[in-house]
Amino acid sequence: MPAISPLRCALTGAVLMSLVASAAAVDPDDWPQWRGPQREGIGASVGLLQSWPEGGPKVKWKVDTVGVGYSSLAIADGRVFTQGDLNGVEHVIALSAEDGRVIWQVQPGQLGEQLDAAVAEKIKQFDKDGNGSLNVVEAVAAYGWNFAKYDLGGAPEQKDQLAHSRADTIVKAFDKDDDGKLDADEAQQVRGLEMLRVDRDDKEADVAAIASARTDKALQLDKNQDGKLDRQEVRNSWLQREFNRIDSRDPANDNKMDELLTDEELREYFTRIQGGRDGLITTNELQEHFAKQYPDGDGELTANEIRAIDGGYRNGMGDGPRGTPTVDGARLYVEGGNGHVSCLNVADGATIWQVSLRDDFGGGRPGWGYSESPLIVDDLVIVTPGGNGGTLAALDKNTGEVIWRTAGVTQAAHYSSPVVATIHGVKQIVQFARESVFGVDIKDGSPLWSYGGAANGTANCATPIVRGNFVFSSSSYGTGGGLCEVRREGDQWSATEIYFDKRMANHHGGIVRIDDYIYGFGSGGLICMNLATGEQAWANRSVGKGSLVASDGLLFLLSENHELALAEASPGEYRELGRVKLENHGRPSWAHPAIAKGVLYVRDQESLTAYEVK
Repeated sequence: MPAISPLRCALTGAVLMSLVASAAAVDPDDWPQWRGPQREGIGASVGLLQSWPEGGPKVKWKVDTVGVGYSSLAIADGRVFTQGDLNGVEHVIALSAEDGRVIWQVQPGQLGEQLDAAVAEKIKQFDKDGNGSLNVVEAVAAYGWNFAKYDLGGAPEQKDQLAHSRADTIVKAFDKDDDGKLDADEAQQVRGLEMLRVDRDDKEADVAAIASARTDKALQLDKNQDGKLDRQEVRNSWLQREFNRIDSRDPANDNKMDELLTDEELREYFTRIQGGRDGLITTNELQEHFAKQYPDGDGELTANEIRAIDGGYRNGMGDGPRGTPTVDGARLYVEGGNGHVSCLNVADGATIWQVSLRDDFGGGRPGWGYSESPLIVDDLVIVTPGGNGGTLAALDKNTGEVIWRTAGVTQAAHYSSPVVATIHGVKQIVQFARESVFGVDIKDGSPLWSYGGAANGTANCATPIVRGNFVFSSSSYGTGGGLCEVRREGDQWSATEIYFDKRMANHHGGIVRIDDYIYGFGSGGLICMNLATGEQAWANRSVGKGSLVASDGLLFLLSENHELALAEASPGEYRELGRVKLENHGRPSWAHPAIAKGVLYVRDQESLTAYEVK
């Protein structure tokens, strides 16, 4: 068992007494965790509107205070809990369910102190001119091109002047041959520079001539003079990044690549992909790009702007936390995008304990960030660090101390959240990691069974559906969904596939089971399928791809393209009962909706709306 150093905030007797005093019985109409009371995506509300008026249900309240991120909602005892980046810094937020006002917002544990130290160290390391901030060249050295996203200090009336200043500074700093332009290799030094987006297409250019000249220049890397480029020859050049895109597949050789770039392949790439582009970035092109894509900057990263870069999880598909808080009486459990797991006091957000899935457990953060929501079972909190130390970890929910790790299961963590189930009389944790969905004994984490039919290796996100001895799991990326039967003979466990259906390829929008049928977004839009047989009852485009929850025989459908709809949860046919277009906040609507006490909650980035659907 690894040594851990949780950021403990010792409980005093007074705090402990307040926790005991404020603990309340669970209200079945609350939504206290990811996907609702039982993690099935189903709420207990009844007497809900059976259709919506034009324009959608009445808005009870709307706020823009929950920050950037994809965290969904937990609702309990009159409060709404979520996570989001506020001014670039990851926070846990509690709001009033009655009017949306912020009750508290905190950065858990010692993360604030650690961030202050990290910002000071960053400035010390890269601030070469000693002015307390990072200029364009210093910022590129520290963060690459991505710095421009967080440089927000410019005045609107000076936008063009500031864009020119930044562009001129970058070209002069990285133009090694002093020709006033950046070629592809020079531009590569500006880490993350979007070469194809900055290098404008000259509509009047001779595309064939440009392709020929660029091919001839590329072939100058041909050290062995065989007329082709191998991976070693393009190493450390910009072609290394584009190698797989240029190397075409050979139908006569099982569609495999030959690992060589020929004259023909290079010409085809420069014609088709970069036609009209000369492979050079001028100051004017860079200035235009800055003015269009990053108009707000002044060319300096201040300490506060650096805090916004380092203050949480960062990703090109959207910054901020992904996991949903879990309410357990007087305590709240959260997992951030970088893998910090915290236990907080519901009353005021005070940290009780905190651990790091990476630092304390040797876990490997998935490519799009830690996204699971902690599972509370009895006195345990179940989390998924992933890696050789054990895919799952069971912690004492009161202290954060490790109770067990799954030494027999060492898959990498993915994006699903675990559930608890009793199968063949054995209480167990069921989780979907990189290679399979599996079950482990809750007593000690020992492996029981696994099923890999629905795993895609890229992003397994959907929480498994367990019904009796049967488990349904699904993923996207051309995979689909499969039902397995978990079997037991004495101490021997196995999982046998009953069927597999490529149509139910659920990405990350979740699946709900109502009686004998499951509903979820797959490759054919919204699909209703018989769980036991895999027979499709119906499919409908509905709102497109998205997420859904259910309550009172109704489906609440949220499109990632910002549409909200109500539909009947019936295997007979798809029957839509209302639809409304939502405001677009610049990113897909990926946070799952939640429903409690006749109120539907829809979160999109910093915006949270409560709809009255009773």
